[in-house]
Amino acid sequence: MSGAGRGPRPWRGGAEPSESSPEPPSPSSSRPPPSDTSPSPSEETTPPPHGPAHGRGGAATHPAPPEAGLACDRNLALFEEELATRPRVPALLRRIAPYSALSPDSDDGHAPRRLLGTLRGVAVPSLQTLLGLVLVLRLPWVVGTGGVLQATAIGLLLGACAVLTAVSLSAIATNGLDPGGCPLGLLSGALGPEAGGAVGLCAFLSAAFAAAAAALGAAEILLVYVAPQAAVLPGRGRGARLNNGRGYGAGLLGLLGLGAAAPPAARAAPLGPAGLLLALLGLQAGALRAALPGGPPHALCLPAQPGGRLQPCPTARPHGAGDNGTQGVRPAFPGPSARLLAQNLWPRPPEPGLGEGPGGAEDDDNDSSFGVLLGLSLPTASGVLWGCSRSGELRDIARSVPAGSLGAAVATALGYLSAALLLGASVEGQLLRDKFGGSLRGTPVAGAASWPSPWVPLAGALLSAAGAGLQALLGGSRLLRGLARTRALPLPHALGRGRLWPLVATAAVAELGVLLGSLDLLAPVLSVFWLTSYLGVNLACALQGLLPTPGWSPRCRLYHWAQSEWGEGLRGLSLSAARFALLRLEDGQPPAPSWRPQLLVLLKLDEELRVRQPQLLALAAQLQAGKGLTVVGSVIPGDLPQDQPRARAAERALREGLAGAGARGFVQVLVAPARGPGLAALVQGCGLGALRPNAVLMGWPHGWRRRHDPTAARRFVELLRVAGAGGRALLVAKGPLGAGAPGGTLDVWWVVGDGRLLTLLPLLLRQHPAWRGCRVRLFTVALLEDNSVRLRRLLEAVARRRGLPAQTHVVELHDSDVSAYTYERTLMMEQRSQMLRQMRQAQRGPAPSQAPSAGEEEEEEEEGGAPRRGPSPGNVRRMHAAERLNEAVGRCSGGPAGAAGPAPRPPGPRPLDNYLEFLEVLTEGLGPVLLVRGGDGDPPGP
Repeated sequence: MSGAGRGPRPWRGGAEPSESSPEPPSPSSSRPPPSDTSPSPSEETTPPPHGPAHGRGGAATHPAPPEAGLACDRNLALFEEELATRPRVPALLRRIAPYSALSPDSDDGHAPRRLLGTLRGVAVPSLQTLLGLVLVLRLPWVVGTGGVLQATAIGLLLGACAVLTAVSLSAIATNGLDPGGCPLGLLSGALGPEAGGAVGLCAFLSAAFAAAAAALGAAEILLVYVAPQAAVLPGRGRGARLNNGRGYGAGLLGLLGLGAAAPPAARAAPLGPAGLLLALLGLQAGALRAALPGGPPHALCLPAQPGGRLQPCPTARPHGAGDNGTQGVRPAFPGPSARLLAQNLWPRPPEPGLGEGPGGAEDDDNDSSFGVLLGLSLPTASGVLWGCSRSGELRDIARSVPAGSLGAAVATALGYLSAALLLGASVEGQLLRDKFGGSLRGTPVAGAASWPSPWVPLAGALLSAAGAGLQALLGGSRLLRGLARTRALPLPHALGRGRLWPLVATAAVAELGVLLGSLDLLAPVLSVFWLTSYLGVNLACALQGLLPTPGWSPRCRLYHWAQSEWGEGLRGLSLSAARFALLRLEDGQPPAPSWRPQLLVLLKLDEELRVRQPQLLALAAQLQAGKGLTVVGSVIPGDLPQDQPRARAAERALREGLAGAGARGFVQVLVAPARGPGLAALVQGCGLGALRPNAVLMGWPHGWRRRHDPTAARRFVELLRVAGAGGRALLVAKGPLGAGAPGGTLDVWWVVGDGRLLTLLPLLLRQHPAWRGCRVRLFTVALLEDNSVRLRRLLEAVARRRGLPAQTHVVELHDSDVSAYTYERTLMMEQRSQMLRQMRQAQRGPAPSQAPSAGEEEEEEEEGGAPRRGPSPGNVRRMHAAERLNEAVGRCSGGPAGAAGPAPRPPGPRPLDNYLEFLEVLTEGLGPVLLVRGGDGDPPGP
């Protein structure tokens, strides 16, 4: 509900400002509507009605005096100490829900973006590869030298590499947040800064050398087939060819750099896919025309000696009537046939005279081993990572990246295989091994086999080179800019700002590749960088799948790594690995996506050393699901070394309890003179280095009211304070949570705090088979000044981003008067607390040097020092808030399998007995409840 039309409410007590407080603007969201920013309604104090008031039991009670000193809304008074440092859920949702996937790494960060679909946003960048260039310049030589079998094996390897990497990239893109701008942001966000930086560096080098390969390939087309007379740079033989390649390649690389610096609208043309389509269609049309009856006669025949020029056939013979033997002449392009395919099936060594390069120079790089052929072909599958190059501008990244990347990978593999099979079945092997088409008088073999003109595949190769070069320069500059901004490498700060300097640096690195002067020399180096970057992506995804964390939950259906348990190794090796891992963990806190609760379970043992609350062990096993750190601790009152045998027996009992619950972990039993200080020492000192629990799981002290020990409640609250002060998260289970098959629903109540731990617990529980079929519902509280409709939309956005499959609900808590029953219940609670204090003083004697706590002073005296005749206003508003929240939870969460909600901050500077009373009222009449409070070790952010 909005608070329009009512006066502003002053916010006091250090709590977080209301919705009208200014917030930093988000790039993807506009200002909130007026109903959301209207002033909060003023707080009016309404006295209770005169006359007898009836409580819940129907008994008449005394009239309630007016409230005084209200520091926050009455409905959240139970959390008023919490609100001083932790925000309310509406304000927090308004900060983290508006999220723009367009990061500063995007080229269009300051322009209004147009959301892209799968075809233009993913498939086109993925197909901006060198496949069209390699298909025209080198694939005929690969098929003729290595044979159809090796070419097919290379095509299958390329397809497998591209498809596997596309699946891994799809898993990364569908995991958690939608990072935008460049592949580095996506990789670092899902795999961590180390893996993202390493893969990003290899991908940057491969992108720079891919731009160099595009420039060298285009220079070869110009110097060999288009304008051979332009090869005027000095040199002899192979040196002249390399010099001309370096000179013209540098010039073409400069043109590509100018094209990459152009506005985005001018370089958005799909040049690479268009060039590949031209080359493939021309080749297929030529094969089809030669295979049809009544096709053209075989105009050219092979020369008698290898290396000679193709001559016109002496007689024009009908189609298909060519001489199939070794006698007479053989047509160079007889058309598709099984005979020719079988003849070109096996590898053949290159014949002398077939390697004549530009200017009549003999090519001495005719090594035809499988590794060389594979190195020449691998750059054709270099476009998988570019599928996420525009991830920040995609309409639906979770759907577009898998479909576009996998489709482009499959299309690349099919294009390579189809072209290799067509060439092997349509062209004589002697002509295929003519690398530069010297016997065709300056026409490429793929061009002579195409229809309607040899210029069709040449134009396609040039378009493919232009598209691949532009995409490589743009992608490399984005990667370099991301590396400079994340400080993954000691790079100049200028590379992290703007688009010009990263583009210039990428072109300068590409120039190093151009200096090689030949596509044959550069392709193996480029292949190594591409394979290294692909290996990094696949290996990182494999490790994330084998060692799953809550932050790794890809939604891609094709991605799956089998769960495995690592076996035992040599003990010395295990200790060395453990020491290395512990020292590695000391470097810093884990990133937010990989944070998960590492549990310290505090248990009590009876006189016979049996576990009193075995359901806590079952809950710990369900939370960890066989992963993570679990330490089960207990304290035995006594002295060492007399009670050492009992401690060993207690350790055995705890291990048996762990095994019975199906959990794996460690056991620690502490012998101390008193249980309270022993538990505090266990919470503070448990663990080794950074391998220590960050969350404490304990049971609820059900008998604290019935015990004759007046310090039991205070010991429990003191333990909560110690755990919170040590940065540990708190999980307090009340009821049989974790016992048996839950079923039903799991309700999460997000009232204050960032909610990271609250929303993480259902994800962890649903990994266990016992909770897998449990539905999750996420609730939050809307007060009078909150817009419930907008708050629910924000809650849905945050739940979707955190990967929580939950139904979202907003419960409205309107302002209401404090009932007389609440005043009477608060008065009875204070009388009980006073009696407990008197019992404690009688046990330990007077202690004049110890000052009473702030809460005790508030209960005993008024502001002027006179004795108080009624309940404390602070306790009254806390009791009222606990009753209202309990009523809301009971109304909306009837009969769930379990409910999780925030635990208020334990009071200070000394614990009060009233804290447990408030929690009892908060959870009264509910089913199993898990009270949750995040510690200082909680992950920040959304």
